[in-house]
Amino acid sequence: MKQLFIILLSFGSLSALAQADSIHVWNKWCASKDTMLLFNAEYNLIQVYSKTLKPSDIMLKSLDKTLRIGKPEVKGDTTSVMAMPYHPNNKPMRLAIVSSKTRRVLKTLNFYSDNVPAPVARLGKIQANEALRKDLLQQQGINVVYPKSLYNYPYVVKQYTFSIHHAKGGATIPVIGSFLTKTMLDEMKNAPAGTVVEFTGIKAGCTDCVTKPLGDIKIKIKDK
Repeated sequence: MKQLFIILLSFGSLSALAQADSIHVWNKWCASKDTMLLFNAEYNLIQVYSKTLKPSDIMLKSLDKTLRIGKPEVKGDTTSVMAMPYHPNNKPMRLAIVSSKTRRVLKTLNFYSDNVPAPVARLGKIQANEALRKDLLQQQGINVVYPKSLYNYPYVVKQYTFSIHHAKGGATIPVIGSFLTKTMLDEMKNAPAGTVVEFTGIKAGCTDCVTKPLGDIKIKIKDK
């Protein structure tokens, strides 16, 4: 009987380990799913998925006062919960994945907090204040980026003004949206080398947030 108990206990432990290994957890708004980061004063959405467990089989529980979570929502096979670091102290914030049937902790994760830098506008992949003409003409629009941060909440540019002026002429074009138009690409294609193209009045927003202004972009056109 004792040997049977040990066998059953071992089987239960292996089963729990297998369940834990099948549980995947990440912050939707972190660019790296393998990095357990929550961003201070920003949007965080912890998501949980398991190949072997249904969403109804698990519960989420914060184990530290520095981690606050909202009410879980289930969509398909994924459970999502809003999360917020509360007075983070550079110590791990523990989140437990608990079996709703046995109340056993299946998995514990350590999240850490990180500050988010102010967002900046960037013309496609161009980061410098001067660029080759051929590279400028390959860009599709203006992006919102967080320098040196993994935060990737989907802010998008809602509007901006394109300006280009030189001895041969120029243009000032107000734009709704984030994309470059054919007229703008033609202006950059035909402008003399050394001309500065400007993107001003840039405003970005998202579905659930207030529109915010971003800094101007100024890029000098080079041919070599």
